[in-house]
Amino acid sequence: MKSYKPKQKRGYEAEQNFLQAAKTIFAKEGVARARVSDIVQLAGSSTGNFYFRFKNKEMLFERLFEIYEEHAQGLIQDLQDPLGSLESTIYFVTALNQQLLQENVGLYRAAHEVSAKEPETWKRFQQLTLATAERILTLCEPYKDEIPFEDWELQVRQAIQLITGFTANQAIRNAGPAHFGSQAMVDMLFLAAMGVLGRTPSKEFESQKEKIHQILKDDRYS
Repeated sequence: MKSYKPKQKRGYEAEQNFLQAAKTIFAKEGVARARVSDIVQLAGSSTGNFYFRFKNKEMLFERLFEIYEEHAQGLIQDLQDPLGSLESTIYFVTALNQQLLQENVGLYRAAHEVSAKEPETWKRFQQLTLATAERILTLCEPYKDEIPFEDWELQVRQAIQLITGFTANQAIRNAGPAHFGSQAMVDMLFLAAMGVLGRTPSKEFESQKEKIHQILKDDRYS
């Protein structure tokens, strides 16, 4: 069921307040235990205003998911090879994925819970992962000779699965942004993904990370 989409600025702002509140509540409680009254209170609104826009909290989750999908699809199109190397491409994807998950812990926890009854929900996440992998394969193709495996595409897919799967699991388990969103976690996953590709990052690459983080501050990725 498609959710209500506001057309006026005032309605948009009210919706955003409910969505942000839902992310916070879902991250702590999941969907089943989340109370509409808590979402309304955190949004600084009224119960009547909530039910004017959403039939229930499940529809609120669906609206969150719709927005996430649209945003993620745009991010996939904007994935890039920022510094002209295999290392920069994999690091860029790793850091961006962490950034995206850090902003959507509540959504991931809620989606995992909802998918127990509605498997199609998690399939939508999987479709985004597949689309991400296809885009990254295109970016990595110029460096395929640097990947010491006969099936370089398989290794890239496995590296992407490692990056996306691990962080999604952290979000589902509600490990908290301080854990899975830290720079140490980005570095760990980057090194693990490069290991899957049979590569060790050059020492010179360490000084290039900050350039990638500056790129990720662009409005396209926030």
